[in-house]
Amino acid sequence: MSATDATRSAEFDAFGPWVDEVRTAGEVPGLYRDYRVDFDASRIVLKIPRNISRRDALPTMDLYDHLIIAAPQALIVLSRGVDTYSESSIAYGDIVAVADTVDLVEGRLSILARSGRTHTVPYNGSSQQVMTRFTDVLAELSLAVVRPTPAVVFPATDSRPSLDLLDLGKQDVGLVTAYFDLTRHEFGATLLAAHGRTGLDPLGGVLRRAMHVLYPMTLHGAVLCRTEHALHILGRKAWLVRGNAPDLSRSHTTIPLAAIEKISVATHPTYRAAVILTLHSGQARFDVILPESSAAQRALTG
Repeated sequence: MSATDATRSAEFDAFGPWVDEVRTAGEVPGLYRDYRVDFDASRIVLKIPRNISRRDALPTMDLYDHLIIAAPQALIVLSRGVDTYSESSIAYGDIVAVADTVDLVEGRLSILARSGRTHTVPYNGSSQQVMTRFTDVLAELSLAVVRPTPAVVFPATDSRPSLDLLDLGKQDVGLVTAYFDLTRHEFGATLLAAHGRTGLDPLGGVLRRAMHVLYPMTLHGAVLCRTEHALHILGRKAWLVRGNAPDLSRSHTTIPLAAIEKISVATHPTYRAAVILTLHSGQARFDVILPESSAAQRALTG
């Protein structure tokens, strides 16, 4: 058996839906084997499998969609193409936001760069623990190179809010437990504001409002926290969702405070009683949709 065949055979035997950490050159998927990875200098290296079932996998296939490397100076993402791969990189100081979203078994890691480009890596939700560790590394490396003084200072509050399990309603208990998880994970995390889901009335005529009675629009809840160096937003995979189906997704977005250059506010163009807060950083824009005049809006803009 040739070295290439041996590599493919070992890769096939180990293949599954989970994200694996790569610690040695021998564990690098065959497609990316010619890329020189400095394991001594890199903080963490992960391989992201293709979204196919084990029964559909073949030893002749390239079975990993991405190899992501937390190298010393930048995050490097190698992505599978046709018989080859592409390379993209993001300097840690250019990372504006990192969003980790899971909806049942569908996971998505999205990294927003100062240029406005979003780098997205899908993964199986069963691997959220290892992806959380990866986002922790990204946050640490990003905070080490951003300017020490934030350009935006959040308004001071007279009292610190609290949050109990049922405060956001039974449908949003998951957001509260995500907040509890965050406070255990992030030392010194401070709650800024929290709200549960709410229905929105559309602007427009009678017909449009009647359609929303049958198929309503929900503005999903959120929990906003901050640590000494970062803003954390806990929510769902989308701010606005039509229909009555339950939403069990969770999203955790981390934004370095020093990356936020400006926060602008606009009324929502389609729905009453909702505003769009936009966090600006270079060419990047990150939108947060909140109830108008909510505690969350006041926590960010006063």
